[in-house]
Amino acid sequence: MHIHARNDFAADPATTHAMLSDPVFLGEVCVASGDLEHRVDATPHLSAVERTMRTPSAVSGLLGESLTLLQALRWNAPDADGARTGRLELTVKGMPARAEVEVNLRPGGRGTLIDFDGEFTIKVPLVGKSLEAKAAPALTEGFSMQQRVGDRWLAARAGEPS
Repeated sequence: MHIHARNDFAADPATTHAMLSDPVFLGEVCVASGDLEHRVDATPHLSAVERTMRTPSAVSGLLGESLTLLQALRWNAPDADGARTGRLELTVKGMPARAEVEVNLRPGGRGTLIDFDGEFTIKVPLVGKSLEAKAAPALTEGFSMQQRVGDRWLAARAGEPS
């Protein structure tokens, strides 16, 4: 199943990338998402997050009360204008669920636009496509939560000296 999301942050690409690769920021996204547990390891080139969360109600009957999501975002070097691309891989521990997402961060919008485009698959015979359709909204909600937390993060730091 194809997934697409966009974030639009009021900061330049370098500041936005720094936020997205900050372990404290990534932890705040996990907390705001209601994760039961999380572990973050982040550098400017790779962000790795392990999150245990409540299973979306649409699929909890099949998957149980909680699931562990593993996400790894690998960033390429920036262009002269700060634009950069990356690849986000999401897997569900112990399940045949995977998302492979191309990330395109560039100047635009309020300062920086980030497009997330990729494929989400759950490889379960007969019901995989149905499960994808039920689980995809929870996946795209994660990008929306990143937008909300990022807006607060950037606003709180707008007056700080650089």
